[in-house]
Amino acid sequence: MLESVLFPGALGFAWGLGVSLFNNFFSWRALSNPKSVFSKLVIVFRIGIIMLAMLLVYKNTPMLIGTALGLLAVKNYIFVKNLYILFRERKG
Repeated sequence: MLESVLFPGALGFAWGLGVSLFNNFFSWRALSNPKSVFSKLVIVFRIGIIMLAMLLVYKNTPMLIGTALGLLAVKNYIFVKNLYILFRERKG
């Protein structure tokens, strides 16, 4: 029973993490030249990739939950890292 939930969940997490890393790398490349047309299309492209990633796994609930957690993992890591840097610099 647990194996039927755990493996698809872990696979979904890896899938969501991979998509999220690709999206963040893609955004980083676009932000290096903010005046190009490429950077303006990145937002639409990123939303499309996230929707496609979720659409591909929507029938398998444990994999869908794992994908959602994987997509949020990189965002949460970046947020906590920047929050730590902010509080470390502000010592008074």
